Amino acid sequence: MANLVGRSRRSADDSGPAGEKLAGPLHAVSESVGRVAQETHEDVPALCGEQVQVISVEDVPDDAGLCRVCQYGP
Repeated sequence: MANLVGRSRRSADDSGPAGEKLAGPLHAVSESVGRVAQETHEDVPALCGEQVQVISVEDVPDDAGLCRVCQYGP
């Protein structure tokens, strides 16, 4: 059961808000890999296969939703 979320890292050429390192929709992350990654800040694969950084619930934007694949499956 996925109960952690992550966001993709911005690429070097991706223009976004100053200082924001993460981008895109939220992605569901399996707890088995997500708990360790949350502590070590390593990128892990989300349920959809996207490499993401696990983020704290406090860092989730109010208007963010899960990516379509993580939400509904392939």
